[in-house]
Amino acid sequence: MTVPLPRVVLPVAVTGMALFVIFAFSAYTLDEIEQAVIVRFGEPRRAVKDPGLYFRMPFIDEVRRFERCTMAWDGAPEQIPTRGRQFISVDATARWRIVKPQAYMQSVRNESGAQSRLDDIIDSAVRDRVSSTELVEIVRSPDWKVDASELSRAGLGDKEKQLLQKTIEH
Repeated sequence: MTVPLPRVVLPVAVTGMALFVIFAFSAYTLDEIEQAVIVRFGEPRRAVKDPGLYFRMPFIDEVRRFERCTMAWDGAPEQIPTRGRQFISVDATARWRIVKPQAYMQSVRNESGAQSRLDDIIDSAVRDRVSSTELVEIVRSPDWKVDASELSRAGLGDKEKQLLQKTIEH
């Protein structure tokens, strides 16, 4: 007995479509500027750092993508007193990148969480450093030398000359 062609084609086509949909939902790609963490039921399973085509368990695993490039942190400009109680305006900036995406995801979750954490850490470090340092040490580098003949031509008072000739130690 032969089976009519339409009865065979329909189940094969439905099975083929189902396999295609499962394959399509299980594949994902990463660009050169991305890295990802595979999350299963809310728990991080593994980090993927290299670009390419990857597969995951469809409907069970979730792909959380993070940037791989260097990102910028820019603090708010603020007035900070130096050790000599002179207020200076400080506008700090920093560059950072995600090195361990799984640890990053567990500790800060996303970029806004990281920016908030950096606000706390960098802002307090800058404030501590500026408030424990004299203004002349902040402005001038330690290898800057003052020529005595230039000071005499500038017509400065003794106090200004002493301040300019002060050596900076770091």
